[in-house]
Amino acid sequence: MGEVNKVRKAKDSEKIKNLVDQWVRNKEYLMHDIGVEKLGKVLGINRTYISNYINDTYQTNFNTWIHKMRIAEAQRLIMENPHTSLGQIASMTGYTDQAHFCKQFRVVTGTSPTKWRKENAEK
Repeated sequence: MGEVNKVRKAKDSEKIKNLVDQWVRNKEYLMHDIGVEKLGKVLGINRTYISNYINDTYQTNFNTWIHKMRIAEAQRLIMENPHTSLGQIASMTGYTDQAHFCKQFRVVTGTSPTKWRKENAEK
């Protein structure tokens, strides 16, 4: 690869990093219908570049990356709002239904949101 291509690739990577970081800071991963295709359109970057960036940077695929961020946000919300229903938490974190939220919560944390809430409410 020539020097010009290396510089261009580095600039492209920095651009993608900045755009993705801003998108995460704005918590746009909480949108209900986000997918790698839509993220690419929102950021104005080819979906393949976005996907490769996420795979390389976070050592995970797009869907797992989104679920981890959503579940981390759900954990924060559960701690700060102990009386909010899990259905409301699911909706607030981008899930269209509580069943899918609970399934993903268990995948990410190894426990159900109900059990996690109970264990962490005592702390």
